[in-house]
Amino acid sequence: MVEETIKTIKETENEAEKIIKEAAAESTGILEKAAASAGELRQQAETDAKAKADADMKAAREIGEKAISEAMAKVDTEIESLKTSAKSKEDEAIASVIAELV
Repeated sequence: MVEETIKTIKETENEAEKIIKEAAAESTGILEKAAASAGELRQQAETDAKAKADADMKAAREIGEKAISEAMAKVDTEIESLKTSAKSKEDEAIASVIAELV
């Protein structure tokens, strides 16, 4: 009877040790999967952030180019206006000089 009890205790201890080893192995596997998943999530977040930054940069560049185009159009209009004004004043200046000479 005592031998049977000792044998049962040893078997129980062996089973407990086996369960502990299996739990440790499963725990390691879960941690490895979690680490891999975290790495993938981080990589995806970096990729998404880079794509958003690229899109924002492109939009800012387009806005800048549009602003430059609009400014250049205004400058061209002003240049034409100044040329027209100068041309009319040139005629006046020539007439004034001729009048002074005569």
